Amino acid sequence: MAERGRTAGFGAVERSKVYSSVAEEILAGVRAGAFPPGSPLPAERVLAERFEVSRGSVREAIRVLEHAGILDVRVGSGTYVVGDGGSETTLRARAAMAGEHSPLDLIVARASLEPVCAEHAATFRTSKDLRAIEETLVRQERLTRENGDPSGADADFHLAVAAASHNSVLAALEKTLVDLMHERMWTGLKHRSRGRGNRAEYYLEQHRQVFGAIEARDPRRARQVMAAHMCDIETDLLAELESGGDPSGV
Repeated sequence: MAERGRTAGFGAVERSKVYSSVAEEILAGVRAGAFPPGSPLPAERVLAERFEVSRGSVREAIRVLEHAGILDVRVGSGTYVVGDGGSETTLRARAAMAGEHSPLDLIVARASLEPVCAEHAATFRTSKDLRAIEETLVRQERLTRENGDPSGADADFHLAVAAASHNSVLAALEKTLVDLMHERMWTGLKHRSRGRGNRAEYYLEQHRQVFGAIEARDPRRARQVMAAHMCDIETDLLAELESGGDPSGV
């Protein structure tokens, strides 16, 4: 790929990558400041000629970057840069190119749902629910102590809390989010953030606090602790993203 495409415009992209390479080249230009927020991109036809790809590939790249909040397609006017290509929007774009969801978008969804699950679990839980939640904590504690991978037990904890809400819709939504947590970008970024310092032990302790509030039938406390847990996960993901360089390498 021509160096000129990184600084003063765009260069031809590798044909094997097609639209993802086009998107990456546009991202590089935005992040380098060649195309600051508010500036227009060259016309689709011009981009296709510079990249030496089809206009369809350019169109798909623009669609991905628009979804990520980096570009704005204005009918009858053109395509404009609206984002600065920061880590969060870049991660969303690269996740879309990989057919996945941004880990940061996923944690936002979890932060909206899981405190509600914990709150209702504290109200409607049964002794059977408590045993199910506690079993996940035992497994998570063992794996954490042995320096194993506690991600499975961690996910099972959140599923058990949702099940304890006895709200089938909340449980189904939680199952969907847990399924998304198997995507490569989420697992890579979360694994790296969990490995920092004593975060694995810290997350386990937060789970214990959620369990304690549910056991004590304290809905307000359960919601607050789960909300704090989600906030800490988001903070840790952002810190890892900022320190880890290329988000596609998670």
